[in-house]
Amino acid sequence: MLKKIMASLVVCAGAALYAYNPPAGGQNLLRISSPELLTEGSSAAGGAIFSVSTDSPVNNPALTAYEQRAVLNLSGTMLFDSKDESDKSVGGAFEGGILLPSRWGVSSFLVQGVFVPFYDMHLGNSFNFTANFAKDVTDSLSVGASAALGVFYGHGSDWTGGLNLGAFYTLGEISFLKDLRFGASLLNLGKPLGNTTVFGITGDEASAWPAIATLKIGAAGTLLDMQVFKAGASLDFSFPSFQNFVCDAGLQFMFADVVKLSTSWEYDVREFSEGSKNLMPSVGLSFQFRFRSKDGSFLAEKGWEQSEMTVNGAWKQLYKNVNAVSAGAKINLGLKDTQAPEIILWGEK
Repeated sequence: MLKKIMASLVVCAGAALYAYNPPAGGQNLLRISSPELLTEGSSAAGGAIFSVSTDSPVNNPALTAYEQRAVLNLSGTMLFDSKDESDKSVGGAFEGGILLPSRWGVSSFLVQGVFVPFYDMHLGNSFNFTANFAKDVTDSLSVGASAALGVFYGHGSDWTGGLNLGAFYTLGEISFLKDLRFGASLLNLGKPLGNTTVFGITGDEASAWPAIATLKIGAAGTLLDMQVFKAGASLDFSFPSFQNFVCDAGLQFMFADVVKLSTSWEYDVREFSEGSKNLMPSVGLSFQFRFRSKDGSFLAEKGWEQSEMTVNGAWKQLYKNVNAVSAGAKINLGLKDTQAPEIILWGEK
């Protein structure tokens, strides 16, 4: 009897494993549209050196809870396949988003488009919309949730929709690690894409994708924090439908709070075993600077006389024949409030 039960479990596990057949890059459908997503190691903990943008909820909906300034983001990626059999060698992706803090929490909205025609990364065409809300529970803990909706066309037609949940915790300084952070998220709780004719990593028609109920956990912290130099690292593990294992690692270096060099590496067990994935790391570079709005302008009237802009670029060899080149800009409206409030008692001047 026990042998029969064990045999049945093995058969069920094998069938489930066989059914996992997304297209190459299918799990990262929403992580190719900006330089930050390409180079931050899919971090659920906010990256090696903490930063957030309108696309941070793609990895963890709770990450934006502590952002105090409105954020605008616009990015695009070009994809190139050097040896595609269909002679379709160019694809692309784009995103635009806005983040709005309030006394109740932080809301953000993100629109993404992905258009990939070649077989080495057969993602087809899709438009995706994500609405996110994050709230700080304490000074160290935040939670978040997002709703996502997407439409797919060109290789069959379908739609996808679901919820994403996340939590984020800052532990602080532990031994040589500073700003130690942890993040966890449960992604794709809903309807995946199923009515498509794209090819999966095994070469057959793809199964439903992205995988539902994808658990992602991660940690990040600062390794060095000197006056003009900072270095940090991140490490994340993902379990798509608990049928695959993905490891993401990232390193970032900040110079004078202006220039940031980023690199990340991903190991996807199923894609690597099927010969789809390579082990090349990504490389990204960003520059942050301040700008002043003219008196009487819309931004100045809103109290945003000075703001910060970050321009960035990245390169990543996603697969053996597929390279991604990405560029984007992010604007943080206003300056960080780093001064504690002054309390004046009655009778004091």
